[in-house]
Amino acid sequence: MKKLLTYCTIFAALGFTTPTAIAADSCGYFAFAGAYSTFNRADRQASRVGGAAWGLDSSNSPNAGKGLWVVAKGPGSRTQANNWRRQYRNKGVKGAYVAKRCFYGE
Repeated sequence: MKKLLTYCTIFAALGFTTPTAIAADSCGYFAFAGAYSTFNRADRQASRVGGAAWGLDSSNSPNAGKGLWVVAKGPGSRTQANNWRRQYRNKGVKGAYVAKRCFYGE
């Protein structure tokens, strides 16, 4: 994806018409470490325990459409996600869990 964006930038600078960049979907198993009402709160938690803030509204989560942000590591295999969950729990995130999800356009 980074190469595509680099090429598009170069072509735009040269005056060529560039193709529309399409963000890739991220599907697989994720370890989750909490849900938050704002990106900033989720991002602060991700900085503390690892992972990234993901917007649930652009996912296949049953909670999509509620404006929530989650802290998660992934996507990966089920085994990887279980290891990430264990890492979260070792950092004090008692409610950490694993789920198979897709985030669209991430």
